[in-house]
Amino acid sequence: MEEKPIKRKLSNFLIRPLVQTKLGIYCITVSLAFGVFLSFVIYVNMARFIDYTMHLTRAEATIESMLRQNLASIQFFIYLIVACYVASMVVLSIWYTHRLVGPIVAFEKHIDALQNGDFTHRTYLRKGDTFHDTAELLNQATESLEERFNGSTASVPLKSTFKRADLVK
Repeated sequence: MEEKPIKRKLSNFLIRPLVQTKLGIYCITVSLAFGVFLSFVIYVNMARFIDYTMHLTRAEATIESMLRQNLASIQFFIYLIVACYVASMVVLSIWYTHRLVGPIVAFEKHIDALQNGDFTHRTYLRKGDTFHDTAELLNQATESLEERFNGSTASVPLKSTFKRADLVK
């Protein structure tokens, strides 16, 4: 019996929430650190520029007020850009980890089937997923096992002393 690839649904994007969330948190942390540093550098330099301009030109208070309003506007747009960047990093990390973790789940199902003696199981990955070459090798190895045992699935359990939890550590 052939297993069809899983259709994409929004609820399927967090296959391994812990792994995907960790990567997202790393990306967000780096993004926020970069954004805070960039904002600080721009704000400090623009504030110095305003102070130098005011000191050298002896401009009126209204001009200083206008310059400070422009500084606040620049600061707002920097925060907006950083927020958009962080949001895009969240989406990108979920999307990319989905491409990595999805095949791993399929491989685990295939290995479980092999351990239970089911040599008819095959791994089918979605277009765009990673590890297509590995899936093809696993399918070829399973075909070899199926040929070796003449399609007999009832008498050949390959139960291992290892449990999946031991391998995931």
